[in-house]
Amino acid sequence: MTQVFKDDRTYILGDPELEFIGSKQKLAQWRYRKFGPAWISIGRKIIYLGRDLNSWLEENRTVPKRHLDHNPCMPIKSTDNNSQ
Repeated sequence: MTQVFKDDRTYILGDPELEFIGSKQKLAQWRYRKFGPAWISIGRKIIYLGRDLNSWLEENRTVPKRHLDHNPCMPIKSTDNNSQ
């Protein structure tokens, strides 16, 4: 698992590290829609735990399913000997 954030640290809105995930406005939209990393609300203060941020990043990680032996932008050359 990739550790982008320190697991034992808390992050509050305005911390520059959170900009890696999104702007304050984007994070606010996600909280409103109940999307994004888990958060803790204490009054009007929003806190993110480092381990929750890392977990959310890992859950949203995309792994390619297969390796292409050719450039996907180029047509595949036919191996048919009859085509001339």
